[in-house]
Amino acid sequence: MSGPVLAAIAIGATALSAKAQLDAGKAQQDAYNAQARQAEIQGSVQALEYKRQGVTALQNLEKVLAANIARGAAGNLDPLSSGSSSDLIARLNMREGVNQFTIARDNASIATKMAKYQAANFRVAGQSARQTARLGALATVGMGVASAGQLYPTAGFTGSATAATTTTTAATTTAATTSMVSQPGGQQFYSGTFYGV
Repeated sequence: MSGPVLAAIAIGATALSAKAQLDAGKAQQDAYNAQARQAEIQGSVQALEYKRQGVTALQNLEKVLAANIARGAAGNLDPLSSGSSSDLIARLNMREGVNQFTIARDNASIATKMAKYQAANFRVAGQSARQTARLGALATVGMGVASAGQLYPTAGFTGSATAATTTTTAATTTAATTSMVSQPGGQQFYSGTFYGV
């Protein structure tokens, strides 16, 4: 194969490799975005479970208070009078029920915030993966272009245009040897230009 064909193949392979890197980066970002969405859903589910526990705590409190009022009335006591033993028991039960509800509410808030935090981390990781893929593709294109330049060097393309220089030097040397003048000391001159020994 000739140099231009090999250079074209190198550029084509480089383009395909760069495209594959970009596609892989996008796929990785999509995977991280899916994990972020899953974390948000999981956080919502946990928050709902904690809210359900809070509602259950309040329902249990309601049942306990109702039972205490019924027992007090059955025992011929005024269950709603302030300072009585049934009132003190009701306050203790209310404190415990409200504490359980507050803990469940706080847990729901924490679950939601942690899910948002994890989702944000996944999204940042996805953006980082995509950016890394872009930089990798850019590096691949740069190396492919340099490789193509080495396969088929042209003047000014790679800075070391060996093929073009070799051809030009051979033609110049042939023309210069026919009209060179030898000087003492072994130096050869042609029209005032030094060519060396």
